[in-house]
Amino acid sequence: MRRNIPIRTCIGCRKKGTKNSLIRFTFALGKGIQLDRRQVLPGRGAYVCRDLTCLEKAWKKKAFVRALRIPPAQLKDISPDDVNRLKEEMEVLISGEEERSKEGDLNEQA
Repeated sequence: MRRNIPIRTCIGCRKKGTKNSLIRFTFALGKGIQLDRRQVLPGRGAYVCRDLTCLEKAWKKKAFVRALRIPPAQLKDISPDDVNRLKEEMEVLISGEEERSKEGDLNEQA
């Protein structure tokens, strides 16, 4: 029996991809927008490609506010510094995955 694979849309470039191929973000009161590494945090999620330009596009278009349905009263919890923090977290996540895939390639060659 074949299992359905969830498809999501990047809020930056609008390209569709599998849920596991995109990075999930959530919004929590008092914490702002968070990167959801394991894709298990409660609440509404917004997905971005594993590309920093998509994150920047989504931020400029205010797509996070729309996709996460952030109430106007909570917009004060979001600052321009958040995008820099999210970029750094995303870079760490992406670089960590690249290192693991290289290690896997080395193990297969041995």
